[in-house]
Amino acid sequence: MAKTKFLSNTTREQGLDFIALLEIGKKDFTQAKLDRYCGGKNFVWHWTEPHGRSDGMLLGVNLDAYDIGSIEEGDFFYKVPP
Repeated sequence: MAKTKFLSNTTREQGLDFIALLEIGKKDFTQAKLDRYCGGKNFVWHWTEPHGRSDGMLLGVNLDAYDIGSIEEGDFFYKVPP
């Protein structure tokens, strides 16, 4: 709960349009949880599941600020082409 509140507050206070988290250690997310992370902004989300108790990446991009066509996923990266 503390992490969710921190992300939500930081997104609003700093006006973030992009969130990338590493080592998330979580297999899946509900849309409600992701909506709380972005402080109510229109984010699209993409994540990879962790292998064991570590790894995993979470990427969120504000669609009102960026026009993205696709998200390319590698073993250790996401690429969002212009």
